[in-house]
Amino acid sequence: MTSAPLFLALRYLRPTRSFISVITVISMLGVMLGVGVLVFVMSVFSGWQREFRQLLIGFEPHVMVQPMTARDDAPAAGWRELRKALAARPEVISAVPVAEGVVVVENGSNLRGVSVIGMNDDADNGLLKKLKKHLKDGKFDLKGDAIILSDKFAKELGAKIGDTLVVHAAASVNQFIRQVREIPEDAGDARRAEALDNVSVLSKDLTLVATLRADTAGPRGYVPLHIAQEFFSLESDVSGIELELKDADDAGSVMEVIGRSSAIPETWGWRTWTQEHGFILESVENQRVLMWFILLFIMLVAAICVMNTTITVTVKKRREIGILTALGTRAWQIIAIFVAQAGIVALAGVVAGLGAGFFCLGIRNKLRDLIADLTGRDIFPQDIYFLSSIPAHTNAGDLLTICATAVALCLMAALLPAWFAARVDPAVALRDGG
Repeated sequence: MTSAPLFLALRYLRPTRSFISVITVISMLGVMLGVGVLVFVMSVFSGWQREFRQLLIGFEPHVMVQPMTARDDAPAAGWRELRKALAARPEVISAVPVAEGVVVVENGSNLRGVSVIGMNDDADNGLLKKLKKHLKDGKFDLKGDAIILSDKFAKELGAKIGDTLVVHAAASVNQFIRQVREIPEDAGDARRAEALDNVSVLSKDLTLVATLRADTAGPRGYVPLHIAQEFFSLESDVSGIELELKDADDAGSVMEVIGRSSAIPETWGWRTWTQEHGFILESVENQRVLMWFILLFIMLVAAICVMNTTITVTVKKRREIGILTALGTRAWQIIAIFVAQAGIVALAGVVAGLGAGFFCLGIRNKLRDLIADLTGRDIFPQDIYFLSSIPAHTNAGDLLTICATAVALCLMAALLPAWFAARVDPAVALRDGG
């Protein structure tokens, strides 16, 4: 008798030209839609989160150790000694002195600001080795009066490899604007000309020697360390020391250990790549969780469809339920018939949903192009997501959760009408069914 509920469940699912077959197919399609959409969306979110983390690790400094405001009783230590101490740590691959800030780049009539990092072109520069992987055109060379920009920024500026660009220190540009505004409006031409002669902007002619892919290396530019020091008025000092670690994901814990070892003076602090971009990573995770709960309602709708199918079947099979009960079939066996029926529908929908989800993942970029052509709007813009194609990564845990949730909801939805059907009085069922 153990296989009887499954046998009857399969019998009730046989295709017939009836309303029951139609709503059974609709229930299965509902489960398929819920599973397929969840697989697609969760895979894309997981893929983007994973790719974005790898993207940041690929061009962002793992850790930036920077001097804080010095106190009278504890002056800031020299960066050269600190660099040697940090480079000797076993967790550190390289410790590179850098100067970072904002400059204004001029090419003809085009004038744009960009954040730059100044560093030496040394053989042990771990950051430089990472950045060379994103080289698009030219040669990554920071030995002369050179500047390296992203391909997108260079295109907006109208610059190409070999062009000489006029680079202005942003601080001196701001100073120039303030000094010009301080010139009285009623000043005579001679006085105005004399005042303007005393106004200067720190500028240098730099050659564009290379461009990096903006979609994988970000929008930042790079110049030699001595030029950045001049632009940012650092003299022989630096903005900080950039650390490349053996494991970028452990940057926080590694720096806590280094901090407790007193390797970093109290007048110095640090920020990790996760702290710098943590809000974006956290935002992606929050969006992923929120999307999970939103799409879960599709599953609930599919489960309600399964419940309606079970209710319809139990009403249509009321007389057969009465006969089975009169023959001694127990209540749990009656319940098992209709729960097994719902389980079969759920499993068929899950399998179809997995197939549909993976199929859509395989053509996701073609779908994006099709939607862009039909609507005139890019649903995955590179400017926002920093990726030229839609990434996808399917976790086995996510798949298991999606499939188990779909089946569990369908089984629970079928349980209530099956329980009411099992409680029917045989005499009443046979009378009503006849």
